[in-house]
Amino acid sequence: MRKHVAGGLVAVATMISAAGCVTIGSAQPPPDGDCPWATASDTSQQPPSSDTVVLVDNTASFWPKAGQPSRMPDDPVPATVNALLQDFDSAGTRLVSFATFDGSSATIDWRITRAALPPATGDDNEIKGEKSTAGACLKNTVKSAVGTAPQSPGTDVMAALAAAGQQLQGSPASSDHIVLVTDGLSNTGCLSLSTAISQGKAASAVLGTCPERLELAQLHGVSLSLVGIGFQAGQPLSTAEQALVENYWGGMCAALGVKSPASCVAPPEGSAPRASTVARMADPGIVFRIIPPHGQVPAVPADLLFGFDSSALSAVGRAYLGVLAQQVKAQRRTILKVIGYTDAVGSISYNLDLSQKRAKAVVDYLATVGFSHVTANGAGKADPVCSPQYTAAGAPIQSCMAKNRRVQIILGG
Repeated sequence: MRKHVAGGLVAVATMISAAGCVTIGSAQPPPDGDCPWATASDTSQQPPSSDTVVLVDNTASFWPKAGQPSRMPDDPVPATVNALLQDFDSAGTRLVSFATFDGSSATIDWRITRAALPPATGDDNEIKGEKSTAGACLKNTVKSAVGTAPQSPGTDVMAALAAAGQQLQGSPASSDHIVLVTDGLSNTGCLSLSTAISQGKAASAVLGTCPERLELAQLHGVSLSLVGIGFQAGQPLSTAEQALVENYWGGMCAALGVKSPASCVAPPEGSAPRASTVARMADPGIVFRIIPPHGQVPAVPADLLFGFDSSALSAVGRAYLGVLAQQVKAQRRTILKVIGYTDAVGSISYNLDLSQKRAKAVVDYLATVGFSHVTANGAGKADPVCSPQYTAAGAPIQSCMAKNRRVQIILGG
């Protein structure tokens, strides 16, 4: 069984300043800037005590244009070094791997592969110096990697997660960590966030159709931390859009079954300068389009808004409705009615009651963002958009039933 080291990411505050500069005292990195211990994979037969894999987003959405620095939360370089050194003070063999990723699983650039951190020996001051020396050369490695132009266009976060899972495959470590430093704005691969948003797909539904789901199964029970989610280097997301991205990835963490999914999306750290010296291929922005121009709102899957047999709005459901409300206001329109629908499971009275409660929950939320006098109607299992919902043998057809569990939001002019 995998165990999680308490404390998560350990900030190496004495080593890295808010601006990402290393303070190493008399310790100096090797002249060539490499970490000697990191140039070869560990070949010992001893089971490692920990295994840490860190991947950094190297795409245009996450980095400013060359020569145009900006201040942003979660400075990628110190965040990466901190993550790689989180188990430095621990005993045993602590393996670390580091790569950058872009828009393809074929172009993930591994710079460190299952290398063993130097042993921590001596008293506290000596260990502090050893950690600083390791941090200094790691910083050089990370800066070199993120200073290299990506090889493939786009951003494929799921490919990065799958690669991390493969890296840990069969690991006997008692403590496994994966850290992704990324804005989470995936626009290619099995997760196109624009498609997921426009279709109202829940994270679990996306994961269920992902070709990499076997590799992603390696993440079950692993400590996963997503750093930088929702903070792109170009035009900042609106508050509602950022909340949707954060909550979406929180839902993905839960769907993956990682350790402590509620804390998987790391809160942002203080802002620091972020700069780029290389030209990166264009990274198409995520389209948060829910309402087509002058059209109606497509039916919102109930599975995005509510848990099973529940009428309490989920966090990602509230965030989705927040973006929707933002777009309705931008079009200077009104919301007239919300209608809830269920699938065919259960009695007529039960489904009418559940659908009414769900419609009312949506109406109550819309009132908090400025839409009053909206009517809530529960239609139960009436008017299915997909049939049959059962096989000839009487088994439920879940894909069809999911389409019938929905909420329809009717707009005025």
